[in-house]
Amino acid sequence: MTRKNTAEAVENGIAQQLQADILGEYFRPGEWLKQADIENRYNANRFEVRMALSALAAKHLIDHVPNRGYRVINPSDRERAELYEVRTILETAAGRLAVQKCTDDNVAELSKMVEDFEAAIDIASRAELTDLNMAFHNRFYSIGSNDLLITQIRELRDRGIPGRKGGWDTMAGMRASNDDHRQMVEMLRRKDADGLNYTIYRHLNRWREFSKPVTEESA
Repeated sequence: MTRKNTAEAVENGIAQQLQADILGEYFRPGEWLKQADIENRYNANRFEVRMALSALAAKHLIDHVPNRGYRVINPSDRERAELYEVRTILETAAGRLAVQKCTDDNVAELSKMVEDFEAAIDIASRAELTDLNMAFHNRFYSIGSNDLLITQIRELRDRGIPGRKGGWDTMAGMRASNDDHRQMVEMLRRKDADGLNYTIYRHLNRWREFSKPVTEESA
């Protein structure tokens, strides 16, 4: 590996760690990011941190405010609503591709992921459940084999996480979400594109209904 490739790998690694900490709310929505603190947390130099911050700003996970620095995004109600509207368009399109290309093995794999999540609800940590949930969605949409569409879906999903509350605050909310996953897999098995799109729409808007953004007024 060349020196340039090594440097890029380090910068990408720092960006990934910072992104994980933002999505895990180690850094809170709206919080200003202090470069010195980030350097210490990730054992990085100033240039590496600047590159990581620039990368996450390009993904709209942090805002760059000239002459002030970077802060974690905290979408407004309107911005969050727009994110969900676009996600619905993209994810229903991805669902149609998945119906066209899915195999019996895909259905069996996704069914196991649904049951693994159900079994984990009572015993796993919130972080572990989040990982299982993301793994399901990533695998589901990868069946359509459109990498650009998958990337756009993932980035929009991540942008909607900071400041979102509700849904998974109760066991009932977690199980309702997983019931949607189970229904999505059933629609795949039937190759029912319209039924799948309805289920995806319901799933996203169930999440939207439960979400309770943290605003300055309620903080």
